Amino acid sequence: MKILVIIAFLLTSSVQIVAQNHKQKCNTVQEKSQEVTDREKTPYFVQFGIMSKAHKKFEENYGVDIHYQNCVVSKFLSEKAKENNKLVAKTLTQKFGNAWKKDLGFLPYGL
Repeated sequence: MKILVIIAFLLTSSVQIVAQNHKQKCNTVQEKSQEVTDREKTPYFVQFGIMSKAHKKFEENYGVDIHYQNCVVSKFLSEKAKENNKLVAKTLTQKFGNAWKKDLGFLPYGL
């Protein structure tokens, strides 16, 4: 009888631990998903090729990120990047004048 009680206790304890671990993993996945969603809402320039440098300070100062894509560019992606970059550049120029161009350090694709 005591053995059955001990086995039942061990089983319920292990199930609770597994459930807690699963809940922690789910929370971590949800947090990462929220970070991705927030990042997708942030305006960004599209650049093609190898990343030249970190742009964290630019993002903090202007609220605009840089997304790097592969070197191979299709006509469709090229046009979408140009449209996007012109829109972001126009918005930055309206808010900050031309100072953002110096701080970025390169001319975004299509401008």
